[in-house]
Amino acid sequence: MQGGRRHETRIGWLIGIFCLVAFSSAVHADESAWSSIHRDLFSNRAISQDDGVLLLEAPEKADDAAVVPIRVRIPPEYQGVLRTLTLIIDNNPSPVAATFHFGPAAGFSGERMIATRVRMNAQSAVRAILETEDGTLHMATRLVNAAGGCSAASPKDQDGVTEMGDVRIKILPPAAGSTWLTEGQVMLRHPNYTGMQMDPATGTFLPARFVNELTVTSGGETVFKMEGGIAISANPHLRFTLQYATGQVITATAVDTDGASFVGVYPAEGF
Repeated sequence: MQGGRRHETRIGWLIGIFCLVAFSSAVHADESAWSSIHRDLFSNRAISQDDGVLLLEAPEKADDAAVVPIRVRIPPEYQGVLRTLTLIIDNNPSPVAATFHFGPAAGFSGERMIATRVRMNAQSAVRAILETEDGTLHMATRLVNAAGGCSAASPKDQDGVTEMGDVRIKILPPAAGSTWLTEGQVMLRHPNYTGMQMDPATGTFLPARFVNELTVTSGGETVFKMEGGIAISANPHLRFTLQYATGQVITATAVDTDGASFVGVYPAEGF
């Protein structure tokens, strides 16, 4: 009996060591990838990390690596113009998931927010990097356990093909704690093919075709312009805060890598 317990203890110890080594390897791999990304995208500029200017929400473990929810919040304590927000997934084949360029209708005070869903190819650090009006860079990071999301086919991909180009906009109740920021939602039917998915009918790779531009305006003023990559999930879904007054027209204009353009308007014609 005692020998059996020692054996179980030894196995448990070995599993623990294995997990520690695996985690350490993942962390070092992320650090190596991030070093290159930092140099290539930001020319090694200083970045303030986890300073509270922005907060990143992401699951520790993804239920579906092809649809991982990401939410970035800028608490009301920071008041000022937002320049850009870059979402990075270190270990994805193409690390930059999206870059948002903010306009006047994004607001300059109150709690601001933007959320979307991304694909993840492996366990990775997920980073949100915000540039504020003074040119300072701020970063929030989360480690997410996921695998295979960039090559996995999803039933939603087919929905995006059959109804490609359908753009829907919703206006939601005012943002929490704000009397002048509203929450909006843009939903776009598009498969957002990464170039890494197999066509089950032919056994060949589906060519990459994804939304690489999305511009949202409110009352003629830009809320944001998104430059998207292959990491944005099929049927892009974005939720965000914006300046909005009743009666204003909101537009969402998307362009994909084939040059096709899709437009949605709120309120929809006829309403």
